[in-house]
Amino acid sequence: MSESGLPDYTVRRSARARRIHLTVSARDGLVVTLPQHVATREAARAVAHRREWAISHLAATEARRRALTAPPEALLPSVIELRALNATWVVEYRQSASGDAVRVRANGHSLHVTGNVADADACLQALRRWRDRAARMGLAALLEECSSATGIPYKRVSVRFQKTRWGSCSSAGTISLNRNLVFLPEALAGYVLMHELAHVRERGHGPGFWAHLQQLVPDAHALRTRMREAGDMVPAWADA
Repeated sequence: MSESGLPDYTVRRSARARRIHLTVSARDGLVVTLPQHVATREAARAVAHRREWAISHLAATEARRRALTAPPEALLPSVIELRALNATWVVEYRQSASGDAVRVRANGHSLHVTGNVADADACLQALRRWRDRAARMGLAALLEECSSATGIPYKRVSVRFQKTRWGSCSSAGTISLNRNLVFLPEALAGYVLMHELAHVRERGHGPGFWAHLQQLVPDAHALRTRMREAGDMVPAWADA
């Protein structure tokens, strides 16, 4: 809390923003997004106007924030569930005699983490690399299924780290997906994929876009609402 009695916040500017927007997340805390033409001093005014809302939401994310900042050894998972791919693995940590670099290998429904597993940070990095490989393969396959089902083509797909977006679609038809989509339920991950495919036909977020998405995903409105909580569905070990 600052001396002014306002919660701490970060100011960001966006060329796409048309109004002042406040968001709260466990990773970033309170963020005030300003349109390019709005003076920086307006951020404090916006926070003061929604002070109680901000404090309430910051309190609600405190447990998640503590999890994200926990020491590596506290984050090591015993089970990994990639809900979008309908797949679950039990994680087994096996110290090798030679203390080699940590590696992860899938064996049926188990993930074998081998090497110097006493190094918790190295284990987390290895698990994240495995997550990246699984996400690239799994999400690309899901997008191809959605494309075939809808008849909407795309140029190519990229699966990578995206800090603030679950997906995006370029004007050339290249779709980029957030690697952490694999942790979302199938319905929510599918919604994001359909959302980006809809952008192949409708570039903006005007009425035409939402009407088109509604045709592709009849419960799009409800799923869009559920996406507000999607960030909390990503386990701390993958997001820290």
